[in-house]
Amino acid sequence: MNTETTQKVVYKQIGKYSVSNELFLDLIFTEKCQCNCKFCIAKTPEYAEENFERWKKNLYKTFEVFDVRNIVILGGESTIDKRFFEKLDILKDVIKDKNVSNVILTTNGIVLRNKTFLTKVINSCINTINISYMHYDKKINDLIFQANTLSKEELKEIYKTLCENDMTMRLNVNVYKNNLDTVEEMQNYVKNMAGLCNEIKFSPLMPTNMFNTVPEVIEYTNKVSLSKEEITQLYDNFSKTCKIISENDNVFGLVNYKEVNIYEQSVILKYAQVEDTYDLNTVIPTLKLYPNGNLSNEWSYLKHIDLI
Repeated sequence: MNTETTQKVVYKQIGKYSVSNELFLDLIFTEKCQCNCKFCIAKTPEYAEENFERWKKNLYKTFEVFDVRNIVILGGESTIDKRFFEKLDILKDVIKDKNVSNVILTTNGIVLRNKTFLTKVINSCINTINISYMHYDKKINDLIFQANTLSKEELKEIYKTLCENDMTMRLNVNVYKNNLDTVEEMQNYVKNMAGLCNEIKFSPLMPTNMFNTVPEVIEYTNKVSLSKEEITQLYDNFSKTCKIISENDNVFGLVNYKEVNIYEQSVILKYAQVEDTYDLNTVIPTLKLYPNGNLSNEWSYLKHIDLI
């Protein structure tokens, strides 16, 4: 393993992969979920068998090798992991005296109804919560998640509690055919969810062919995903109604991301372009730690990167 520099980016050579030293780390606590979204990227033919001791060992090892700056806790649905708070306690120990800027929990938010649970989250190392909420109409959102999702009143109460504790909250939204696929509908989402979060992030739903998902998810996402041209036109038209204050380019695995922050309506637009191949010369900014302890640069625990 060597540390090198390219275009002012410091990276480490891990086998055939070039990985950024200033790393974004996704911690996948569990691949299980209490919802059943048709487009879920976590629906794979088989789940990684959980190995808590190996997960913990490789978490510490990752921080020894890399300068981890941002952490995102993912699933499945991480809050239903029976070791959720135990893992947060370990993470808190790992990041002490480190340069970690953010520890972000991404969740469907359902478990946060439990005020005792929410209080424990607030008292943990987490400083930001992203709640996936696909439609401003709760009835439609329930149908998408196939679950009893949070009401606007519950979202407002959670947001208020987080604000009182100097934490931020974002709503994550997928844009696809017949779901917020017009400027008017995107504006309706912003208007309806105003005052319920710090910001909203619109991301285009993408075909999941390369993500090892089950056939029915691949079929569904192929059918409802907007084309690159369609999503670009939609976002460009929506952006004309807002003030763009900054742009940031990022690359992860097979997907190129371009985020545009929208100031006046507190919205983040996320463009995505799928590439046919992954360039091994590209510096990888993000790694994922799976429940079995495998570290991967892709949405598959089978693509294992060995740090030792």
